[in-house]
Amino acid sequence: MNAPRGKAEHADRARPPDAESGQAIVEFALVLPVLLLAAFAVVLVSELGVARLALQHATAEGARAGALTNDDDAVRETIAASVAPLAPERVTTAIEPPVSEPPRSGDPRGSLLTVRATYEIPVPLGFVGMSKVVVAASAVRRIEWTP
Repeated sequence: MNAPRGKAEHADRARPPDAESGQAIVEFALVLPVLLLAAFAVVLVSELGVARLALQHATAEGARAGALTNDDDAVRETIAASVAPLAPERVTTAIEPPVSEPPRSGDPRGSLLTVRATYEIPVPLGFVGMSKVVVAASAVRRIEWTP
């Protein structure tokens, strides 16, 4: 059986809220933007790290393919296949020296082949003048191919 409630217990519930009753929500509202900014920074830095590692691996594989074949198309295909977590269509590739210039147009054995790649990561920070971050990597190999 329920015991009768006293007037003091009923008075506690009917009392108006005091000045400290909204303190937790105000503190949360002040801290929330800082927490969201920290979470955004962690995601951006991890995306930059993944892009850097993927590009470095892809340029190393592309330079190896170029050193063995002396074919720019093979280099680009190898980079596109090796850049796994990134979108291959957003990767820009530069190969030096071009296949049409010496030493690659003659007997390139022993000369250096440099492969560079860049990847643009869009960042939703256009309001501060930072709409994208460019990640770059390069690799150099000695050409082993003989005509």
